[in-house]
Amino acid sequence: MRLALREEMSRGSTLAEQLSWLDGIGFDGIELSAASLDLPPRELEEIFADSPVRPANIAGSGALLDPDPAERAAAKDLMRRRLELAATLGAVGLLTVPQFGSAPRLPDLSPYKTAAELEHELFVEQLEELAPAASDAGVPIFLEPLNRYEQHLVNRLEQGVAFAEQVGDGVGIMADFFHMNIEEADIAASIRAAGQYIVHVHVADSNRLQPGKGHLDFRPGFTALKEAGYDGYLGIECRVSGPYDEALAESAALLRELWDAA
Repeated sequence: MRLALREEMSRGSTLAEQLSWLDGIGFDGIELSAASLDLPPRELEEIFADSPVRPANIAGSGALLDPDPAERAAAKDLMRRRLELAATLGAVGLLTVPQFGSAPRLPDLSPYKTAAELEHELFVEQLEELAPAASDAGVPIFLEPLNRYEQHLVNRLEQGVAFAEQVGDGVGIMADFFHMNIEEADIAASIRAAGQYIVHVHVADSNRLQPGKGHLDFRPGFTALKEAGYDGYLGIECRVSGPYDEALAESAALLRELWDAA
């Protein structure tokens, strides 16, 4: 298991400074999601060559279900470029959120098709167009299920798995403990059922603070991840309570302890 932190949570005015800071507080990876993605690929390679901290994953686009075809096309072009970048840098995958918001943005065409039916079909088509690029790059696109207050299409792991199974090679999912704590009846059972499709994991406590500052018991979920053969990153994505550096270093140490004990 390796630990990662999101780019926008990492301290430093440059990516090189952020990597040095992450190394100093006990992290192994960074989730690229902000300014660094505007840098030329060769420059990114050179920066990572000088650091033990690795690129964990790369953010994709949340516009695959935009009502505007031009926006959807732009989102797919962006994701193809970032799949190539992920492969070049050795990242585990390309993260995408199907769509933010609690309701579909597509029209309701009942009785022909409801907005939800249109959205489901369109999302499958979009993923099917992108899956060959993911397979060619050897880097999967992985879907992040969010809780019902942030997204309506994919809230539980089983819903993400259903899309992955329908599309086939090149698509996986993320397991996020904060969202699973809201949506899953049994986090460990959900992880076991999704097993082979889990590409990446996010951790935050029950109150969305850093692990150790809420009441979420991570151990059953960690045990299930181990049973599924997961040996990738745990990416911390949360708000931070307390002195920033010390709080994250303590949380990183706690996660390693819990993982080893699971």
